[in-house]
Amino acid sequence: MQYDDQLTSLKEQALHDGEVYPVLRRAIVELYLQPGTVLSIKDICQQFELGRSPVRDALIRLDQEGLVTLLPQRGTMISQIDLSRVEQERFLRLSVEEEVMKLFMACHTPSDITLLNEALRQQREICDLKEVDTRRFLWLDDQFHQVFYTVTEKLFCLQAVQNVGGHYRRMRLLACGTNSSLKEIVSQHSALITALQVRDTELMSNVFHAHLRKLDREERLLLKQYPHLFKSSSKHEPVSPLWKADYLQTLKSKRG
Repeated sequence: MQYDDQLTSLKEQALHDGEVYPVLRRAIVELYLQPGTVLSIKDICQQFELGRSPVRDALIRLDQEGLVTLLPQRGTMISQIDLSRVEQERFLRLSVEEEVMKLFMACHTPSDITLLNEALRQQREICDLKEVDTRRFLWLDDQFHQVFYTVTEKLFCLQAVQNVGGHYRRMRLLACGTNSSLKEIVSQHSALITALQVRDTELMSNVFHAHLRKLDREERLLLKQYPHLFKSSSKHEPVSPLWKADYLQTLKSKRG
């Protein structure tokens, strides 16, 4: 079970286990919920048929991660994207993953390169589709990079980076909104594989830095296109009721 099916599965699991945190976190970082949306504990309790205590605990965890803002007497707001936080989360990933890739460079096998090429092949297939599944593409992007952590036995580091990367992930989803951006990612992944195969550390580092810093070029366009999604913006847009609409799909419809 993958991609959007995971959200349905998590909602079912929340009903079974009384644990709502993973569902809300995924809904936020995968842009099912619009940044700036104000939720009430009552709405969430009714959605998951849970008491206030587990919901409150989940919101406290999300607040600690900077993904929601608790508003006294008003409810809980899905945090708008904080560009300062995006930069720090990206810096953390770049610092950790570059070292992981150097380790991968020294120990990878042909079968490891095969895994990278398979993820790349599937990304190319998505780019050729008339309607791109952005979340699936990003999932495959994550699978591509996870190979480095798996081979070098650094999955704990990957989990640590992902656990604090909610703002950066939302920016990545927004940046994947055009086919040209997706094709650039595919091209960079291909160049990374080439550098790894010839064991050229300098080339690998240059490609990797360009890959993770492509958001620098796209940031201004995203700010202009979606000002209401970012922290400190004075512009606002009507928000969708909780679970009534998939916000990322709403953006795609507007682009169309």
